[in-house]
Amino acid sequence: MSIRTRKARRIWVEGSLLAGLLVSDGLGLFADVLMACPGLLMAEHLPIARRNGNPKRSDLQLFSYQGGSAPWIPLALQLDPLDKEGSLLFPDDKEWLSKALDPRDRLSFAIDGFGKRFDAKSPAPCAHTHWIELEEHGLYAYLLDCNKGSARTFESPVLHDEAQRTVTSPYYKFHYSERNHLVFDEIQINMKGTTDFSAVAGKSDLLILADVKNFFTMIFDAENFDARIVRKRNGPLGLMGGMEFYLKIMAFRIELALMPEVNFFNNALFMPMTMFLPIDAKKYLHRGSGVYYTWESSPETIWLFDESNIGELDLSTIDPDFEGESAKPSPAHCNQDRCRFSLVGKVKGRRFVMDFIISRQAADLGFFPRLIKDVASIEKKLGRSVSRFEKQKRMGIYFESARLPKGTHAWDFWIYFPEKGLECEHTFSVQNVNLVKSSPP
Repeated sequence: MSIRTRKARRIWVEGSLLAGLLVSDGLGLFADVLMACPGLLMAEHLPIARRNGNPKRSDLQLFSYQGGSAPWIPLALQLDPLDKEGSLLFPDDKEWLSKALDPRDRLSFAIDGFGKRFDAKSPAPCAHTHWIELEEHGLYAYLLDCNKGSARTFESPVLHDEAQRTVTSPYYKFHYSERNHLVFDEIQINMKGTTDFSAVAGKSDLLILADVKNFFTMIFDAENFDARIVRKRNGPLGLMGGMEFYLKIMAFRIELALMPEVNFFNNALFMPMTMFLPIDAKKYLHRGSGVYYTWESSPETIWLFDESNIGELDLSTIDPDFEGESAKPSPAHCNQDRCRFSLVGKVKGRRFVMDFIISRQAADLGFFPRLIKDVASIEKKLGRSVSRFEKQKRMGIYFESARLPKGTHAWDFWIYFPEKGLECEHTFSVQNVNLVKSSPP
């Protein structure tokens, strides 16, 4: 994504965007498609003057230019504050939106609402100090601080029924498990042009296996984890949730070094995760140690493996006696910083995509998704179950952690619904974003 104002002075910005989706012209890894997922942009990359302080969050508004007698259409814009580690915050201060924009704020917006480029034939949509042009594949939107106008309000497209543990958007229903909100009882997607929903998958399960050298094997399944959405906030693009995550061992509750959040957008589910390992796993863990995430596929779901780029799990990968090098992801799936893996499915003609975004460093050490098509063969090789549920119709994903170094490791998980040729585009560098500052029109 390029960001411009009215005058041409180029500023090159280098760095990475936490949980961001910036489309830069110089990175061709996932190019030539539009975004079906929301665009996410960090405030620190906005060319907003700071002489008189940053504008108030509530003053920022986004518009699409259409021309004609009613040239401007307001677009939903969502602001979410993040901490210095990039984790979602849920401020207790009810007036936080009226405070000044913070560089760590995340802006979310729908790319498919972008329109024409402003031709200077119409007045601006509001009195403003800053004017920022966002461009995405020839479509444009305009971010202004409407300091003399009231902010537009947009009703959230996502509903949350706590009693039924269900999140509903026009595109999907997500029914999360009662005790562990990281796993689901069922995911359904809407059938286009109807009010009907069809099941994609159900009875998901999570197993973390630590086969420790010269020690006993530690096995934790979804029953051992107490993961609950304890903070939530509805915004104009969806529902955001913050989790507490505990490991339960007998009578003890151990708070894990995991920072999960979940974002239920209109047409996408986004879950960025951060994990801290206190030890160098290569020194202490056998192969086969990692995360096993499985689910029961719906009879109506067709998995399009030929359109996916997640390879099937090789049984040698989970052999504790295997001493060979860890498999590395194909360079075709990676850029310098990140790798992207997609699993594509279809229900009654409606396509959906699961995307896993992994740091290149972790992926090169084996921490990337491998497809489990046959749960029974995996359990036979391991000599133990990887799920509490029946093996029939189950499939899943495995992430190996046995080669990861001590420290923090992050990954992103998306589910989205491509239509009209729209895909999610995940790029991670802002070095090719043009930031130009000038007087507004």
